Amino acid sequence: MARSDETAPAAVAARPAEEAVSSPAVESSLAGRFVAVLTPVFAVAAGWMAGVVAQAVPGAHLDHNQLVAFMIAAMTAVVTAAWKWLQGWQRHEQRVAEGKASPTSDRHKEAEA
Repeated sequence: MARSDETAPAAVAARPAEEAVSSPAVESSLAGRFVAVLTPVFAVAAGWMAGVVAQAVPGAHLDHNQLVAFMIAAMTAVVTAAWKWLQGWQRHEQRVAEGKASPTSDRHKEAEA
């Protein structure tokens, strides 16, 4: 009775060479990292801008608590948009890893050449 260890090398040798050498496509774009790093900067900027706009609009008399709530709402909107974008980006990276989508950048093609 033959062991499965003895037949394994024959199965590996029967595979074509390009199947053993090829690597899966990888998303190499840095867009996700830029969004993750710059989100806090844009959130603070949105809060500051909301404060400036609230004070500059004629007829809008907001007390301190209302102004802070408006600034927090602006910051939350920025963080929520970035979070949704990053979720979609992770789904895209997963699809690229599974071979169901193509990468957005051509760096992986340059590396293979």
